[in-house]
Amino acid sequence: MFAYTGLRRTELINLNWDDINLGSKYLIVRKSKNRSQRIILLHDRVIKLLDLYLNLRLPLKNNALFIGRTNQRIHHNSLKNLFDRYIKISGLSGKGYTTHTLRHTFATRLLNKNVSLVNIKNLMGHKSLESTQIYLHVTGKELGESINML
Repeated sequence: MFAYTGLRRTELINLNWDDINLGSKYLIVRKSKNRSQRIILLHDRVIKLLDLYLNLRLPLKNNALFIGRTNQRIHHNSLKNLFDRYIKISGLSGKGYTTHTLRHTFATRLLNKNVSLVNIKNLMGHKSLESTQIYLHVTGKELGESINML
């Protein structure tokens, strides 16, 4: 979800099922860092995974989107441990990957697809373009390709 939505860890943890509209393919971030709401359109891959996850969770006994072993909203530490476990399984331990790294990846992938900085800013929930620019990572190869487009 992080790589396809750009959500902050706290935003993901605070999501509820009623913040998700699978039919219209969007989610609403109601509790963001800057206290403003935003709508994020969902990629088809995320829709499919959420649909599978929903079917595993039915009947819903808790409105929280992601729950832990106690059937309560997942805790920050549990999410970090789960993420770290999958990073280790994938052989990426020690390379500095965090959930926040995936937020950077989201912004960079959008930029590489020629999405405007203003749209990236809005999707990330930033108040200013300066905040968004911190997340954008452009390689030397990409800069060279840009010059060759002239």
